[in-house]
This record gives sequence, C-alpha cells and structure tokens, in this order.
Amino acid sequence: MPNHPALASSRGLSKLERRVASEIALNRAASSVLAARESARLEVIADVAETALLNASALSGLEAALVMRTPHAAGRLGHIADSACMAMGKVVARTGRSL
Repeated sequence: MPNHPALASSRGLSKLERRVASEIALNRAASSVLAARESARLEVIADVAETALLNASALSGLEAALVMRTPHAAGRLGHIADSACMAMGKVVARTGRSL
C-alpha cells in the first residue's frame, strides 16, 4: 500500500500530474509576462535617456555658438544650458522610478 494517499490510484496520479503541469505552465507564463514588462520598461528608459543625451548635445553646441557670437553673455548662457540639462536629467531619473 502506498504511503501517499494522493498517489493511491493511477487516476489520482494523473490528476496530480495535470495539476503540476498546469502550475508549471502558469509559472512559465507569468515569468514570460514579467520579462516582457521589464524589457518594455528598459526600452522606455533607454529612449528617454537617448533623447535627453541628444538634446543636451544640441544645447551645448548652441551654447558654444552663442558664446562665440556674444562672449559677454557666456555666464548667462552657461547657466541656462546647465539648468536645462539638469532638468532633462531629472526627467530621465523620474522616468526610471515611475515605470
């Protein structure tokens, strides 16, 4: 006589096997959904960061051109460019936290 009552008959064993297979399938599906969500999250963060980097680069180039045109405004231009870049950095950081 078997020690485990759930395994006493072949019918019980097949129910147990089906239940285990179902649990494994659900676990795998949940893992796949989680992986897809994380992948999408990383793509959003990378897109926001890339946009911020490109905009910071363009802003720095514009700042340099304007400083050459009006050197006496270098301090003001630098402050504005730095403030804008810091704001873009905050957006990137907030994006990572809010998703």
